[in-house]
Amino acid sequence: MKLINALRYAVLAVIVPIAMVIQSNAQATEKVRFGFAQTAVSPILINFIVPQYLGYFKDEGLDVELVTLGTNAAVMASLEQKRVEFGVGVPSFQLPVVAKGDKLPAINFFEYTYPFKWSVAVKRDSPIHSLADLKGKVVGVSSLGVTDFPIGKALLRLSNIDPAKDVQWLAVGSGITAGQALERGSVDALVYFDTGFGQIEAAGIKMRYLPLPDHLPKVGGLYISASKDYLTTNKKEAIGFARAVAKGSLFVQQNPDAAAYIFIKQYPEAAPRGKSLAEQIKAVKIPVEKRAPLFTSYDKSAHDFGRIAATEWQDEIDFLGLEGKIKDASGFYTNALIDAINKFDREAVIHQAKTFKIPANP
Repeated sequence: MKLINALRYAVLAVIVPIAMVIQSNAQATEKVRFGFAQTAVSPILINFIVPQYLGYFKDEGLDVELVTLGTNAAVMASLEQKRVEFGVGVPSFQLPVVAKGDKLPAINFFEYTYPFKWSVAVKRDSPIHSLADLKGKVVGVSSLGVTDFPIGKALLRLSNIDPAKDVQWLAVGSGITAGQALERGSVDALVYFDTGFGQIEAAGIKMRYLPLPDHLPKVGGLYISASKDYLTTNKKEAIGFARAVAKGSLFVQQNPDAAAYIFIKQYPEAAPRGKSLAEQIKAVKIPVEKRAPLFTSYDKSAHDFGRIAATEWQDEIDFLGLEGKIKDASGFYTNALIDAINKFDREAVIHQAKTFKIPANP
């Protein structure tokens, strides 16, 4: 009987740890969703896509799904209704909503792209040479529900053009489709962001960029947002999610070729068709390289990823003409998690980026 009991305890000693490991692995990753205001995945999300491929999210115990929601309004609604845990935060959308008296359902806790990323392009042979020349013209934006539209209107106001009366706005779609609308003359000019123009350039569409007003304010930052309740009850997940994005941002800056390759591997349907891998990487690298410098702050004294400046939010308020309607923006963002988010081995990420090998025959 003593021998049997001894064997029973010996078996349990083996089984229990195995069961604990199985249970631990089953709970190792928590499903979270990041909603963004686009209709398809593109290189604009490269610092979210790299962490998927390299396992940075998994290292933080997260299984991340990127959710296309189309518009900023849909992102905010999804955060409010808990259909996503995280979403892209866009001040040029959020601030006008608050100015109208609505409550913001989320708080911005990590700036993953810094200002300023927009330009205005015309065809190479266009007679338009300044923003003032756009009076009476048709101006294209990817969608009337994303940031391009309010930014475009604000740029025109700085050039003494009434965006509501002096131009006609037309939603032309995103990516190469937007470039084709400009190329065939459906619009006289296109307001778009850096990586979007990069996709258009990669497709061989020739454009000319109009000079922007001097001393542009620091507007156009993009943030990771979450509800205040989620940040309170799921602080670990929020820190881990943003930390993985910070690591992904650093990797992209160190090796844009590898980042372009990773994008193609993760989303082959979004890669240029009918081209070799080398040609695909070259094409995707164009928008990736346009975006990568904006992953770190324009403020050279800021050495961590994601820190939010109060002056940016004031610039956003002034740029959108909301000075009298919003007096204090401090409740829309927080830097409380930034120190914890930046606790990772930067040298290890840099080494991984610099030693990453793109397979010769994938």
